[in-house]
Amino acid sequence: MLRAPCLPLCLLVLGLSSTALGQPLVDAGAPFGMLPLIDEVNCGDPADPHPVIHGANSTSTIRSLTLDGVTRPVRAMTMGPRAKSFSYKLGAGKGLQAGRAYLLVVEYPDDESRLMGVANKGADKFRGISTGTSIGDFREQYAYPNPESLKYPLSRKWQQFRQFFYLHDRFAPIVGQRNVEDTRRPEGPANGFWVSVGHFARHGSPTDKGTAVSRIRLFEVPNPASLDLAINYPPAPLPRRHVFWREEMNDDTAICAQGAETDCQPATSPGTWFDYRMKQAKFLGIDTYGHDLMEFGYTEGWDADSFSAPPWYVQPRDPTLWATAVSRAAANGFSVLPYYEYTGAISGERVYTSTSCVQDSDCKSISKWHTCIEPWQQPPVCGLKPLGEQRRCKPLFDRDGDIYSPIYWADDNCVDVSDPDALADVKKLMDATVLHFKSQVNFLGAWFRTRPTDLPVSFAPEALGRFSNDTGQSVSRPMLQTNVTLRAQYYAWWFGKRRAFLEAIRDYLRQNGVANAQVLFTPYPEEGLPTPEDLPDMAVTVTDDPAAWSVIDNQGCCAPGDATDRCCQYRYPPTEPAAFLQDGTYRKALTSDELPPTEHLNRSWGEPFNSFPPADPDRYKTSEGVYLTYPFNRLYSVADSALLNRFRTASGLAMVHHFPLNEDDGKGDYAKDTADERYGNWPMGGLWGYLSMSVDRQGPYSMLAEARAVANGDPTLLGYLEASSISRGFPEYTRAFHAAYLALPALPSTVVAGAASDAEVVVRKMVSAQGNFYAVVNTSMQSKQGVTITLPGETQPIVDRVSRGIVSGANLNLYPGQLLAWQVGGATGGGTDGGTGPTDAGSGPGCLDATGMGDAEPFKALGADAEAEQGCGGCGTRGGTGAITLMGLMGLALWLRHRRA
Repeated sequence: MLRAPCLPLCLLVLGLSSTALGQPLVDAGAPFGMLPLIDEVNCGDPADPHPVIHGANSTSTIRSLTLDGVTRPVRAMTMGPRAKSFSYKLGAGKGLQAGRAYLLVVEYPDDESRLMGVANKGADKFRGISTGTSIGDFREQYAYPNPESLKYPLSRKWQQFRQFFYLHDRFAPIVGQRNVEDTRRPEGPANGFWVSVGHFARHGSPTDKGTAVSRIRLFEVPNPASLDLAINYPPAPLPRRHVFWREEMNDDTAICAQGAETDCQPATSPGTWFDYRMKQAKFLGIDTYGHDLMEFGYTEGWDADSFSAPPWYVQPRDPTLWATAVSRAAANGFSVLPYYEYTGAISGERVYTSTSCVQDSDCKSISKWHTCIEPWQQPPVCGLKPLGEQRRCKPLFDRDGDIYSPIYWADDNCVDVSDPDALADVKKLMDATVLHFKSQVNFLGAWFRTRPTDLPVSFAPEALGRFSNDTGQSVSRPMLQTNVTLRAQYYAWWFGKRRAFLEAIRDYLRQNGVANAQVLFTPYPEEGLPTPEDLPDMAVTVTDDPAAWSVIDNQGCCAPGDATDRCCQYRYPPTEPAAFLQDGTYRKALTSDELPPTEHLNRSWGEPFNSFPPADPDRYKTSEGVYLTYPFNRLYSVADSALLNRFRTASGLAMVHHFPLNEDDGKGDYAKDTADERYGNWPMGGLWGYLSMSVDRQGPYSMLAEARAVANGDPTLLGYLEASSISRGFPEYTRAFHAAYLALPALPSTVVAGAASDAEVVVRKMVSAQGNFYAVVNTSMQSKQGVTITLPGETQPIVDRVSRGIVSGANLNLYPGQLLAWQVGGATGGGTDGGTGPTDAGSGPGCLDATGMGDAEPFKALGADAEAEQGCGGCGTRGGTGAITLMGLMGLALWLRHRRA
């Protein structure tokens, strides 16, 4: 037992700030334990000293709710024709310090279907909460979100959204703006920061019941490094799994995209920004850092000039950002996976000749790629553009400008994967962004993604000539326009060229020092799930309550007499999950199994199939180190095990969670915003200005899609396409899943039929010379009690890979989506990520009740006398060693400090 005299040392270990020492200690739940409470807003108390600020067109009421015997007042807002929100400023005058770690907690009733957004301006984080039958995202946003409405259980209890974050130097007001304006942040820690809560307009979320919040709390996390999730990787030489992420809209947080002359006020410096993101990822158990190096083909913070003479890429405003990110990733112990929306070199310097010209044909004697260009304030001369701007791609049918898609700003540049110059160009790109840094950090490989017309099927004369040379068949565009059989042969040839292009990138990296480099390719331009224009069956609401959604779709969602409401009618045609799966609708959306008929290719506005050709997974079955990533989000996207397994290669399966952006383009002037013709597509109706927000299902359901992905396909690479700054609203479940997932080797697995006493609990087996490994997954939306797992033929003890304790496999209690990692035989050792996390870091979110969403036990962080396998919440992933962990020491020190005070 620790004694009071050791308290100063304990506090030194904790790194408690003067702010924390003056605050009461409150149990923040696992994995945080006792934390200093910095500020608290009792939203349902009219006497609370924090002023509430309502968004335009927003009103709220205060009422009391009783859930599970506990009565609390809440501030509530009902659904209406426009979004609503309220805001509070937290931490003003409380001694907040930039760079310190904090925990934001929003408490709400889990009694209705809701979608609530939370804006944390202290860290530029936006995150949503989805409960019950809510479709989970705004239906009317710019990019279609593939609505799915299922009867997710409601716990009928008070629940908490919890967001761990590092405080920025400067904060935006309630209404932030994009680009230059967004980088002007007038407030700092002494002023506190705004936290907003709200909901979308009814026409985009017709089953939601609005916003209700009981209280908002802000804690300081005095020793955040202690929360780094320690990963017990599989023993060498077994291959490791990886978890990675990429953010869509977050650059302006710390980067003055328009230059310092705009007087921008970024939230923090770029290097610090990288650190915050990586520390957030270490807390969540993500081990691989994904970084944008190209967005829609444009360079993002890497040095182009040092690696190629013009015409190549334009030098970015700050070409040192990538080098800084690499050094920070190395210091934080991350593998690195750079991300490229590659469309060939663009926006670089043109090379001019002295040959004057009037039209492009005047330049063809120099080369076929020289064109007539007019330099600034000079007469036109023959010149050479960068490769992507040469646009060596041509659609199948004739149309003005040879456009492939109506997205004109993305259709200007392209490369042809069958063009040898494209491979030479991408090799230079690998030289500049990967090989130059290979001695500094471990590169997992490279991740490529297409946007419209980046890597299209080309029917240019040069491409047709390469087809003829390879196949011996003479071909022309008119022939391909009318001959369906010949067109199918051409597509087969082109898809083969795409695979060869990706394999050549892999080989180049490996031959030049990136051992075992992996190349990932995402052939989908959508932020949400793929929804091809020629597949109307994807424009449905997948639901287990088709009757309710038929009413919405047939009668609309307008309130009586509400003339301002946009109508839901004909926007939500329902289909049941079984019918959707049986018809193979999602398979058709992802793959090139069924080539489009001529009328779908020859549209007046373009050729979407040729602009971003879909996946052809069967061509990669034997490929090693090259993956077509499988996109998932809705539960239907992980339901077809045969489809998932088609994407498996010789190296494994790569799956990426696509979060819809829920992008809101508000400008800060509500009157002008509401007059904008696009206003109905803005989820928060401009109330928070510009935003992009991922949404989490509540509690354990936040990881249910990942759990079913393991059960039905078992990916060995797992990624997240985040809308903006990475965070999770229910981190205990994310951490538990990642700890178990990364503890398993990246080996092929098979389902052990009948291994579990409950049919909804799936067991997968991986065989190796170092022992057999098992993934145990509860795929149900319900908690499972008293489950017994029988592993045929196994006689040695079962070791839990996360806790390294021995378990029996009997009488397990599993929450929805829970993943366990087991090993039988062989050495159980393996490297960790070097973190100093508690020994129970991956043991699950704490004790859970029958709903799987109960509160964590107080003082669980003490680590002593951990519950046995038969205990609550499937805690068999934890060993009952009776030892007091580092986290326990810190928790006890905090508790002693509180008692002495």
